[in-house]
Amino acid sequence: MATQIHSQPFERSALMASRMSRAEALARELEEEISDGTLGTGDRLGTKDDLRQRFGVANATVNEAVRLLETRGLVDARPGPGGGVFVADPRARMRQGPLIMGFEWIEATVDDYHEVRGALEPLICRQAARHHRKTDIQALHLVLDQMRKNADRPLIYVRYNTAFHRRIARLSHNAPLRSLYITLLDFFEHAFEYKELPASIHPENVNIHRQLLDAIGKGEGPALEAAMQRHDQHRQTLGMFKVPSEASPAAGSPSTHNSATSPSRRGRRSRGT
Repeated sequence: MATQIHSQPFERSALMASRMSRAEALARELEEEISDGTLGTGDRLGTKDDLRQRFGVANATVNEAVRLLETRGLVDARPGPGGGVFVADPRARMRQGPLIMGFEWIEATVDDYHEVRGALEPLICRQAARHHRKTDIQALHLVLDQMRKNADRPLIYVRYNTAFHRRIARLSHNAPLRSLYITLLDFFEHAFEYKELPASIHPENVNIHRQLLDAIGKGEGPALEAAMQRHDQHRQTLGMFKVPSEASPAAGSPSTHNSATSPSRRGRRSRGT
């Protein structure tokens, strides 16, 4: 059953003062709510009338904002009793994002993802360091707390992990960069939906992300470059998960690992974010 989300009252002056169209400004506000880690697939944002009253805008503005979000694969608008505007499944974003940007993803692998992400992520983090507000850093700390609390629930951890990076990406003022990077994150999250995950998260993963966030909060400079390098090295070598097969088993003991930890699949599975 979908969850109804009750958001905090919106400060209307921010929307009214925006130099972009009101529909685009509203779409971005809702996009931030979807990407900050507090909403999941199927959560209900409300009816269009709920959104109209909450944001104090015209029906036409809400309709256009919802249309923009549907085009980006972020929401589903459902008519009739029990309908409304709902958070879309990441698979919808996987279908829409590459279609909009003209990319072919059907043959893409997780290794392809890591190669492209390694090129884009420093740009994203530098933009976040340049444009963040205090409230952005506070919101990211809340997502980190959820990562820590769900360390023993790997799939949920993956979702909060990608929510953390989406939230950083939202701070970029470069729209093509932001859109491409977020589509990569959707590809990664979707890939993990179909994998057998190890039972535990690598203990350094949250710390690596906390160091990255602290550096973003301090702005551009050597500390940020060092934090990005640590994060990239962790992503490429240790990954998100503490894999059981990497421990030293007792001599002669039989293997009890599932297929997700087999050497033949390790290169595609073990690298995290």
